[in-house]
Amino acid sequence: MAIKLAKGYRPSLKGKNLQGTGLLSANSVPKGATVFINDKLTTATDDTQNLPPGEYKVKIAKDGYISWEKTLVLEPELVTQTNARLFPSVPNLAPLTFSGATNLSPSPDGQKIAFIVSDATSDTKNGLYIIDLLDRPLSLKSDPRQITRNSQKYNYLEAQITWSPDSSQIIASFNLNETNEANLLLNSSNFNDLTDIKDISARLPVILDEWNLELDKKQLERLHELPEFMQQISTASADLIFFSPDEDKLMYTATASAVIPEDLLPTLPASSTQLETRSIEPNHVYVYDLEEDRNFLVSQGSELLVSSEPTSEPSVLQLLTRRYSAKSSQSIQWFPDSKHLIKISENKIDIIEYDNTNHQTVYAGPFENSFAYPWPSGNRLVILASLNGGSNLPPNLYSIDLK
Repeated sequence: MAIKLAKGYRPSLKGKNLQGTGLLSANSVPKGATVFINDKLTTATDDTQNLPPGEYKVKIAKDGYISWEKTLVLEPELVTQTNARLFPSVPNLAPLTFSGATNLSPSPDGQKIAFIVSDATSDTKNGLYIIDLLDRPLSLKSDPRQITRNSQKYNYLEAQITWSPDSSQIIASFNLNETNEANLLLNSSNFNDLTDIKDISARLPVILDEWNLELDKKQLERLHELPEFMQQISTASADLIFFSPDEDKLMYTATASAVIPEDLLPTLPASSTQLETRSIEPNHVYVYDLEEDRNFLVSQGSELLVSSEPTSEPSVLQLLTRRYSAKSSQSIQWFPDSKHLIKISENKIDIIEYDNTNHQTVYAGPFENSFAYPWPSGNRLVILASLNGGSNLPPNLYSIDLK
């Protein structure tokens, strides 16, 4: 009897026996939200409800936050978790820079953003900066740090910025494919004095080959974790492949039509019951869950483009950046918790679940260059915006609180 009750069985007066129920674990971040089941106020998070097997409309709401809703299917003896992440309904913006920020480039490890300052009060303060995306108390808040300054020969406002795969170095490229081309290798952790910076243009092909080989090795290790059919899709029928931070999910853009067979992996108990799409079409973006063997359509065609078609072929440096940065090639990217995606459209930033449910607009307003990037903890979002009344001052970085 105790074992049956623990598995969710409950007495049935009608059948005069024990009948299996499904267990709904209504959990949320933040805690203390209200739970509605089939539009009826039922409980508060975090709590577990025993319910007859079947389909239920679940809504989780909390004052000051955007409501979460999903239709869930409960099965006998199995626990179904909501894992609801609630985002604030009113954005709270705080400035991160004050002298402008242009030519932004996030690091491959997601811990830093490189940018150019060109409008500082002193010429020595103009140059290449890095902001570390770390959660610290306000008293220990770190300001952006300068890693090199402009000179008569090198104006970093005109440079193309490329990170190394391990985020420890930056190549600043000037006048690409011209006779006076220059490529400067910089240390991202320290200030790089002008007298110590070397032009590595002669060694650039070798360095890029090493970096691409490093990315190839890491990508191959990840792809080997996929079912064999999905390995074929990833290498022959897909482009712009980005694994989630926990490497349990794969976001990809299909380049050819295909049908993903059922049951590539053994079915897990209480796996997702959301509508999936196993027929893939070109130019559509999908997320494949390699734990539950489910494939979800998350975006279609032209809405994925960050900007209009480029006027020229991407350089080898741009191609390298696109390998590790979804931000550089499309308007959708992973959120740090691996359960959500950031989707950018004109004057709007949505955070959606990877199964294409719960589209939550966390910011609607002006921001520039379609730039939005998550703090590694997921507690904040960084945007580039001009909020100074239409003046000629350059845009600055702002953080949006998501807690």
